[in-house]
Amino acid sequence: MFGTSHPQPPHRKEVAMQIVQQQRKSFASTELTVDMPDASRVAPPPDDLPIRFSVAYTLGEYLSMVREHTGFLLRHAVPEVRRRRVLVPLALGTAACVLALAALLAGASGWMSGLLLAAAALAFGSLPGTVGFWVVLLATPFFLLKKRRMQVCDFTIDRAAIARSSKAGEFRRGWNEVKGVRSYSRGYLVLFERGAVPIRFRCLDGVQLERLRAFALGRSAADGITLPA
Repeated sequence: MFGTSHPQPPHRKEVAMQIVQQQRKSFASTELTVDMPDASRVAPPPDDLPIRFSVAYTLGEYLSMVREHTGFLLRHAVPEVRRRRVLVPLALGTAACVLALAALLAGASGWMSGLLLAAAALAFGSLPGTVGFWVVLLATPFFLLKKRRMQVCDFTIDRAAIARSSKAGEFRRGWNEVKGVRSYSRGYLVLFERGAVPIRFRCLDGVQLERLRAFALGRSAADGITLPA
């Protein structure tokens, strides 16, 4: 009735394999796998996210933007004004040279001839072709004085306003106060009723440049915003 054979206990190796399988099954049911997104399908940041960057302006960048903007103003002046800016200095300079030569031939004192020649030099120096010279001469000391007060500028630009903070304080203007945006070789120049703010290309990546354009173009044409391509 009672047999002499008994079931053999499981081998230690078999028990160990069952435990490992059970552990694998429990981990597989709670494991979280995160796949990297496709870069071409990643959504861009929200449009209302502000653009932030810091910049330390250089003298070369400043002179370049002043020179280009001054040239733009001269080229787009009223035709009568452009002719007057050329003809008047030429006439005055020529007349001063003739009078200086006449004074020398007449044996007049040297100071009179020198004064007339200085007047001629100033007249010829005011011709549009000398803009680069005057920009370097006048804008350089202005930049150096401004650089002492504003060594580094921190910008925050969003749909509502352009804000610039530095040691000199904070400058904040809304987009409704912008009169125009000019594009030059080294950056944008945002124009206000009084003054302007340069925004360097080197401070922005491609996405930020497009968002800056979107902020500017978001204003209606009636507000006077112009942003060249």
